[in-house]
Amino acid sequence: MDHDGIDVVDCDLLIVGSGFAGLWAAISARSKGVKRIAIADKGAISLTSQSKMAAGATIFCLPQHRPDEWLDDMARANSYLSRQDILSLILETSYSRLRKLESWGIEYMRLPGGGYFTLPSRGFERARMLVVPKGSGSRGGSAVVRAMLRQVKAPPDFEHRVDLYPRKMITGIMVRGGRAVGAVGVDRRTAEPIAFRSRAVILAGADCSFRGNYLCVDQVTGDAFKLAYDAGVRLNNMEFLVSNTGSPRYGFEGTGMAARFARFLDRDLQPFMKRYHPRADSAEIRYIVQAMADQLLQGNGPPFFFDMSSKPSSYIIHMLLDRIGNMVPLNLERLRETGVDVFRGPQEWVPAVHSLRGGIRTSTDCMSDLPGLFAAGLSQSVDPGLFNGWSSMRAMWSGERSGEAAAGFVLSCDDAGRDPGEEKELARRALAPLRCRGGSDPDGVCAALQRAVFPYGVSVCKDAGSLSGALREVERLRDELVPALSAEDPHQLVKAHETANMVAVAELYLRVSLIRQESRADHFRVDFPSTDDESWLAWINVRREPDGSASFEREDVPLDRYPFGPDLKSDRIREVGAAR
Repeated sequence: MDHDGIDVVDCDLLIVGSGFAGLWAAISARSKGVKRIAIADKGAISLTSQSKMAAGATIFCLPQHRPDEWLDDMARANSYLSRQDILSLILETSYSRLRKLESWGIEYMRLPGGGYFTLPSRGFERARMLVVPKGSGSRGGSAVVRAMLRQVKAPPDFEHRVDLYPRKMITGIMVRGGRAVGAVGVDRRTAEPIAFRSRAVILAGADCSFRGNYLCVDQVTGDAFKLAYDAGVRLNNMEFLVSNTGSPRYGFEGTGMAARFARFLDRDLQPFMKRYHPRADSAEIRYIVQAMADQLLQGNGPPFFFDMSSKPSSYIIHMLLDRIGNMVPLNLERLRETGVDVFRGPQEWVPAVHSLRGGIRTSTDCMSDLPGLFAAGLSQSVDPGLFNGWSSMRAMWSGERSGEAAAGFVLSCDDAGRDPGEEKELARRALAPLRCRGGSDPDGVCAALQRAVFPYGVSVCKDAGSLSGALREVERLRDELVPALSAEDPHQLVKAHETANMVAVAELYLRVSLIRQESRADHFRVDFPSTDDESWLAWINVRREPDGSASFEREDVPLDRYPFGPDLKSDRIREVGAAR
């Protein structure tokens, strides 16, 4: 600890987050020669991340598959806002990562003849995912995380080591000489400040759910988005808030897979999706969510119902969900305890906010606008969509890629030295809620934020009036309540920072949603219901200016160098509203 009362960690590379992306980044960077790596996580290392909670289904492009065909499917499914250069790298290298996982002891479900058992990823035409990973007595994401953690904890020699710092909430990036040189945060058990002095930083966190009502996302609070934004880094795709579906009684992890074998019914127990999409109940989840919201806005609900009982193949999905391991069997058990059995008759079902799929804009080596600051996992912006097995695939690639690129950066740059004044100021900001006794309650501010953002007219079927009203409320929270966030203990201190992060991210979401005057992917504007490729085939980047204001810029999708683009003359399926 230095003389300012700040615990100091000196390292070559700091990784923030310990899911698939963070762990793989550490393995990759160490293999490339980085000697001192620190992994910091606001929870337990690898045990509280989305990666561990996930079912573990992952898209892998096997040797018999065609990466170009999959890229075409993925670009179309994401309404051509994918970074196709990044997608190409992900697909072309995915099989090598599968082989690495297998060398670490992971086995995916196989067919009797020995080939891989694969399932189609809902929303894509040809992409397939491997399911039910297992190893060392566990299944699902837990098995994959355990295998990676064993690699992290077993370095080839002591000189190249990875040190783990659990329950450290990172609250600010240190910038010196025009590059990222570490971060400052707090210990969530003691509230003591800690500074990580490093040559580079990888933000390997999640996206932002605003503590949404989908399972496993309550800790997904946009921390990496806010860290990067405060450092002046560009974010994009911030208008794409993804919703899934689930029971109003308890969250359901597995809708994407299970819905292949289900019917979605209106309050009269009649199917309604055929009025909205040619594939009816087999449509990609976003069409189902938007159709539900459209029905609600027309006064035709709630409730809605989810029915798997009438499908003759429901026993197959029953077997898969029970075997998939990790959270899913426990999830099904908790649902049954609340009186919800998805395999026995229609169950009440609603749209459920999942997460905002934007993120940090990077190059193909995962580096942001700020030299030395890399993004991996769902912190990084690649595309605006949510598909089965896709988040895992993205996280694994970006972890591997960012670790390699950060290693090259670390090994080629000098130590930037230290600035005690910067560390002290960031530590002061980190501890500010503890000094604000009797101020705003983080839970109360979070609840007010949800009341502003979660209505269907703001989160799913947007219009200028609803978005503007929500923005006024979020600005009020930003100006009146966030500066007065109060914490009585270390636990509440972390909540205060998470709440401030969510409010900041919500403001960006609403502002960019107002700017994009069209409907595309999960961004549906009731007042602009058509996709407008002529005017809006572009990313909207946002960054924080030195005076604290937000600036927005348009970045056209480079169709001249991307292999796939839209047919500007083709008719398109409107996202919702076909029944009007």
